[in-house]
Parts: sequence; structure tokens; C-alpha cells
Amino acid sequence: MADVVVVGAGITGAAVAHHLARAGASVVVLDRAERPGAGATGRSGGMVRGYDPDPAVAELAVPSLAVFKAAGNWAAGRSPLRVTGAVTVAEPAAEAGLRAAAERLNAAHGTTAHVVAGPAEAAGVGLAGGIALVEPEAGWVAPTEVTEDWLTQARGDGALVRLGTAVRAVHERGGRPVVVTDAGEIRAGAVVSAVGAWGAAPVPGLRSSAPVRSRSIQVTVVGRGPSVPAHATFVDLRTGLYAKPVGRDRTLLGMPHLVWDAAMDAPPDQAHERATVAALTAHFPWLATAPRLDTVRAADAYGAARGDGPASGLLDGTGVPHVWAVRAWNGGGVKTAPEAGRRIAAAVLADAASDAV
Repeated sequence: MADVVVVGAGITGAAVAHHLARAGASVVVLDRAERPGAGATGRSGGMVRGYDPDPAVAELAVPSLAVFKAAGNWAAGRSPLRVTGAVTVAEPAAEAGLRAAAERLNAAHGTTAHVVAGPAEAAGVGLAGGIALVEPEAGWVAPTEVTEDWLTQARGDGALVRLGTAVRAVHERGGRPVVVTDAGEIRAGAVVSAVGAWGAAPVPGLRSSAPVRSRSIQVTVVGRGPSVPAHATFVDLRTGLYAKPVGRDRTLLGMPHLVWDAAMDAPPDQAHERATVAALTAHFPWLATAPRLDTVRAADAYGAARGDGPASGLLDGTGVPHVWAVRAWNGGGVKTAPEAGRRIAAAVLADAASDAV
């Protein structure tokens, strides 16, 4: 018997498990993979910043950035954040909104976020006719590293993490869920499903009440020679293009890949790889001669930005009592995971407490 079973050992599942265990709940984490973060988490770019044009996402991202920055939050004893700066490019007409966002970020963090309007470049990123919100204290994390750290903390607080354990079904017995795995049954007070793109075709009892689809994501890593200047992480709201530095000599590139219902292990799309590099050359001219080192394809979960669970917008019901599905993140799970995990854990515990009254 567990207070809560968390299905999925990706970054969001690990965050939820960490906060549940820290609050004193008995927690079991299940994942069919043999290692944490084996799905979209391990293939995510991991870019972290406070700004997002969606106010609901920004509400999660701002406190999450603070969590990533503070070394005391991590079992490793150091912050996982690689501070490279973050550049968000938008149409010039968005200037007033970006300046207001910079003021909010600075008020929340005491940082130096600011808007660049006029110059052609900011923090090593060509603006290609746009303006930019620059967050010098933001950057990126390695999502698997973060996931493993949270699971380490969860174990230290008594959680049981079972990798290589597939969930076959979840059903109700006596008003509470029973999780059927290939290693036996687990009775639970509640279940939280955080399976990402796998939620598009989940096991019985874990299907979200909100439609979930998987969409392809593909990134290409290129070499960055010693003469190429360093650059911040980057996203262009006009086009969806994005990039981040990977160490001193490589850069990861991405562009929306609008292939729906995609398999996690689909082969790389070579035409899309070429189009990605060509499109990003407007922002990084040195890409014209950069060597391509690797291309990785995966899938992410997409769904409606709503929820009917105890944490509105974060959880959806499944039709099984006390079984919740984390809503599809639409590609923004890493930068919101600390705060989302905290809120989901608090909501599930509050729901359990109210039911017990």
C-alpha cells in the first residue's frame, strides 16, 4: 500500500515524487524504462527562463527558475543551471509587453532582465528584424540530471523507485485505485500519471479526460569552432526556432516538426534537419559552415491547456477515482517542473485529506 503511486520517472514525475515524499507521503515511482528520463525528458533541450507569453506558463516558470538557481535545493549540493543567458525574440510590436515582463522578472528575482530593441544582435543571437527580452541569469539544465537528483531526494525521504516495471492497468477497488504492474499489484490512496507522450496511448485507467496527442520533436547538434562567439539560449516566438549552447564547442538547434501522432523512436527526418539549420542561419550566420554532429528525434505530449482535477490546469481526471493525469505540457515541461511538481503534490495531498474527512 502506498499513499501515492507516480507513474513515469521523467522530470515532472520526479518533481511530483520529490515533493510528495518531502511532505511525508509514502510514494512509489514506477517506470517501464530501465533508467530515469528515458522518454522526452532525456531528449529535451532543457532551456530554462522566467518569461513565457502564456501567463499560466509564466506563473510556473518564474518560481521554477528560482528553484533551479538555488544550490540548497539539490542533493548534488550545486545548482544544475548552466547560466548562459536567455534571449526571447518577438515582433517589434510586442515591445511594451516585453518591457512589462522584464519588470516583473526583475521584481521577482532581483535580476537584470531587459529588452533589446534596435540592435541587430543580443547575447550572441541575431535578432533577424525582431526585438528581444534578454534574461542574463537564465540558461539551461540537463533534464536527466535534474530528474535523477529529485529521485535521489525522494528515495532519501522514503520513496520507492521501481524502474523496469511496466504498468498494465489501473482500476478501482473499494473506492481506491489498484495499480496492476508486471511485478504485481499495488494498492494506492492516489495515482498520478506523468507519462508525457506515452499518454497519447496509455494503459487502461490512465487515459486523461482531456485529449492528448504526441507530436514529433527533432533537434540537431552542430559543432561551434573556437572563433565562434558564445551565445545565450534562444527562442523566436515568431517562428518557433530555438537553440542553446551545449558546452563550449557545440550548439543544439531546433525547429517545430509538425508531425502528429509520432513514435518516440521514429528515425531522424533529414529534410527537416537541413531546413532547421538553414532557418537558424539568419540568427547564427556561422551555421553556414558548421559541422553537423548528431540529430535526435523524439516525441512530446500536446493537449488542451486546461484541467478538471484538483489543481486546475495541471491535472486531468481519468475516470478512475483518485487517479490523475498530468496535463500535456506542449513542450514546456522542464522550465515549469519545479513549481508544477510542488503544486501537483500539494493538490493530490489536499484531495486525499478532504476525502478522508
